[in-house]
Order: sequence, then C-alpha cells, then structure tokens
Amino acid sequence: LEKDMAVINGKGIIGITDNTSANYTRVQSILNTNSKLNARLKNSKYFGSLSWNGKDYNVVQLIDIPRQAPIKIGDTIETGGKSAIFPGGILIGKVIKTNLSKTVNNSIDIKLFNDMSNLGPVYVIKNLHKLELETLENTNNE
Repeated sequence: LEKDMAVINGKGIIGITDNTSANYTRVQSILNTNSKLNARLKNSKYFGSLSWNGKDYNVVQLIDIPRQAPIKIGDTIETGGKSAIFPGGILIGKVIKTNLSKTVNNSIDIKLFNDMSNLGPVYVIKNLHKLELETLENTNNE
C-alpha cells in the first residue's frame, strides 16, 4: 500500500491512505475537515468539492456546484473521477438538503451511504496510471 490511495467498501467511499509502514496503513477519513474530494451528481456532468463541516458524522457537504445543476432531494452523489485517487462513479450518498443561492457559496448536504461509526472490511484502490496522470497534470503548457 502507498500514500494517496482510495479506500472504499461496498457502500461507498471511506477515505484516502495517509501514511504507510511495513505492516500498517493510516487512512484519512472523508470526515476530516481537511479532506476535499471531487464529487458529482450521478448521471450528470455537474460537480463540486466534497467536504465535511464537522457537525454530523453521517452528513457531508458538496460545495461549489453550479447553480444551474438540476439537484433534487434524494439525488445520488458519486465520485467525480477528476483526480488520480478515486475513479468516477463510486457512491457517496444522497442529497438531503440544498442551500442554493445566487450570492452565497452553494452547499448541498449529503447523507452518506456508509455509517462512518460502524465500518467493517474495506478495499484499497490502486490507480495503475496515477504517475502518468500526475505527470500530465503538472506539465506546463509549452
């Protein structure tokens, strides 16, 4: 295992590997206030940043999603696939509240599919093309 690998289970995302040793790996949960993940409205190209406000361990926030996104209570949110860590389409949760405004940052409350206080076995995803993707992203336009 290596740093910056996706951690999921059968219900959805858990976090990202943060530190590893010969026998152990530490995972930074999506419930870390420093965690920011790319997420999108399922079956849509509208995306934003997933973060946690530190209040309810079952609810995260999707921010900076465009106002024109057709979001309804009950819509599914999944990983957006715009990073080298999480592939697109991994489940996150369902929309339970929208705070859409023309003047304030848009924020949507997402109830996680996972009960983050009761997790069992997890899977770690290794992106075999991660280095190539990161190199391409960091290449200056010439």
